[in-house]
Amino acid sequence: VARVVDNLPATSPAEVDQRDATSPGVERARVTSSDPPYYDNVPYADLSDFFYVWLRRSLQPVLPNLFHTVLVPKAAELIAEPFRHGGKEAAEAFFMEGMTRAIQRMRKGLPDDFPAAIYYAFKQSETTQEATSSTGWETFLQAIIDAGFSIVGTWPVRTERPGRLRETGSNALASSIVLVCRKRLDDAPTVTRADFRRLLRTELPGALKNLQRGNIAPVDMAQASIGPGMAIFSRHSKVLEADGSPMTV
Repeated sequence: VARVVDNLPATSPAEVDQRDATSPGVERARVTSSDPPYYDNVPYADLSDFFYVWLRRSLQPVLPNLFHTVLVPKAAELIAEPFRHGGKEAAEAFFMEGMTRAIQRMRKGLPDDFPAAIYYAFKQSETTQEATSSTGWETFLQAIIDAGFSIVGTWPVRTERPGRLRETGSNALASSIVLVCRKRLDDAPTVTRADFRRLLRTELPGALKNLQRGNIAPVDMAQASIGPGMAIFSRHSKVLEADGSPMTV
């Protein structure tokens, strides 16, 4: 890590700003690369209190704007935490609304000739008698589509160092999936469910072979394979069910 930092060409002036990603002003960016919160996986604000109380004692006179509260603010943290919002459904609605607004801000300032790169590493899934699904993935992807983005690529990137403590004795995620997003065309077509399935059968096998050639870890393959399917789904304004209702993620 130290050798990488030593060799980075980080010599240009920089401006660092801390603000709510859903607030006005964040759309000034020309190129956006974002690593957003992962649904309900980690309540970082709670974990931060462990360090914050000690940092505040020494740094409050130096950085008063960052240390003006007794503990870390938690209510606005953009995760689906049932304890904070009075239940699972309310927490999911809070996450969905906030994430959609944040991504809309991201899209608003993005030039047509630049993509946005959004990292996501949600691995948890729920299995019922009917199917296996991932509420975190579904909610996040729906927020991206609702904000007017089309997912044009998914790149698995090895973001975790081998031998880390989290990896010991567990099937921990090795990679993050980078969703490459562009503004969806205003005149994007509508297709039927049958058309969508036909496109999947045509395009998905080749896309999965490309993923396998990229030496993706087996633990990451299921999550990475969602991407090519979402690329087909999100380039259309709607995918219509047989009864005319729009198909959800």
